[in-house]
Formats: sequence, C-alpha cells, structure tokens
Amino acid sequence: MVVQAVGAWDSTLTLQTMERDEELVRQYLSEQVEELRAAGASAKMAFTRGEAAEGILSIAEREGADLVAIGTHGRSGVTRWLFGSVASRVLESSPIPVLFLHPRTGEDKGAPGPVIKKILVPVDGSEVAGSVIPAIESFARTMGASLVFFSAVAPITTYPGFESSQGAAIGDVMGEILEQAKTVTGRAAEGAVANGIEATSAVVLSSAVDGILQAADETNADLIAIATHGRGGLGRAVLGSVADGVVRRSADRPVLVIRPAGATD
Repeated sequence: MVVQAVGAWDSTLTLQTMERDEELVRQYLSEQVEELRAAGASAKMAFTRGEAAEGILSIAEREGADLVAIGTHGRSGVTRWLFGSVASRVLESSPIPVLFLHPRTGEDKGAPGPVIKKILVPVDGSEVAGSVIPAIESFARTMGASLVFFSAVAPITTYPGFESSQGAAIGDVMGEILEQAKTVTGRAAEGAVANGIEATSAVVLSSAVDGILQAADETNADLIAIATHGRGGLGRAVLGSVADGVVRRSADRPVLVIRPAGATD
C-alpha cells in the first residue's frame, strides 16, 4: 500500500497527518495479513510513501511480484475517482500482469470472490498480442479454467473510405474479414487444446469493447484476459484503449491485463 502526501500548507500538519495515515495503513495491512495466513495463504505487508501508482509498481518490483491485483475504485466521492485514476495509471505502466477487481457493494459486500472457471481471451491476430497467450494459458492451468478465444469484427462502414461502398462489395470484404477472425481464434483455441487446456472460439460482428463485454455475458466468463497493445502504430493505441474501456465498463467481472513482451510506451 502507498501513503500519499496530503496537500496541506503546514509542513508539521502534513507530517502528522501522514504519520497517522501510516499507522492506520499498518493496522489495516496487519489485519489483512492475519486473515490470509489464517486461511492458509502466505502473506506479508509492505507500504511506502509517494505517488500511488509509482509506489505500487515500485513495491511490486522490489518484492519480485508476478501480478498486481488492484480494485478499480476505492471509497466514494473524490477518493473513489482518485483511486480509479490510480488504477488507470497502473494499467498504462505496469510491466507485469494486472488483475483489476471491482469492489462488491450492497448485499454482495463481503461475499467470496468469483471462482475462475472460464476465461474470455480477446485476440486480434497480431504477433505482439499473441505473445500473451502463454501467460494466459499458464493462468488458466493454475485455476483449472477453460478458455474462450474471441474476436469482435467492427462493421465495415465504420472504416474510413467504405461509407459509400456498394452492398455487394461490403459483403465480400466483411466475409473475408470474418473468416480471417475465425481462423485467428480457431488456431488459438487449437493451440490451447494441444497444451492440455479446454478451449473454444467465437467471433461476432460488433465494436471491440461492446463485443467483448457482450461475449463475456453470453459465455458466462468469470474473467476477461486481454493484452494492453496489439498491432503496431494506430492499432497498438486502439487495443490499448480497448483494454482501458473493458476495465472501466466491466461491471462486476474481473479483468486481467497483460503487457505483451514487445510492447513499449
């Protein structure tokens, strides 16, 4: 956990406030560690001062973490918005996978977390995006989960230059794009099956974020696993925004975001 400096003019007051916050953090983390150990997990606590996202990634590097698990929002009001922005900055900068969890509220608050038995994996056919598949397969194997490789193909009229195309030409192009998507998802599923993991594939005609969220609902996926970047140039930025959109709009489904080996900021 990270304790951030408060915006007070009085340096003494700032120090006192931070010391109070650190004590609260230490008490909270100690309680969480005790609960985890009582449940049979290996756990330790760590915290630092500084900017939240930088602090999280610094601790992850120092501890040799393989995964960062973070809530998309914290408390209500301004703090809730700030924590959401922290999650966004971690998404942009983390070199290791990040698991985004949506806090439970109301009657679901305090309920056990989801059991991961089916994972939706959006793919786009690029080598860079495909490089995260081994990590996802490893995660699925650990959880005993199956995979659904998925691709959303946007309607051809959304692409520049096709607004005035003839219906027959549009149909031919869309048919070719859909077949390419089916080939990509099918090969990914075949590869997972060859590695001993249950897997299927699916393709829909939809925008990326809408299609991913709809497919997650229709397949009853417990988790969405997605790369932060895909194709080079504009496509790289687009897939990065898709990951961000999925994290923000996935109502109560965890999202695992992995930075591909070839991706750079």
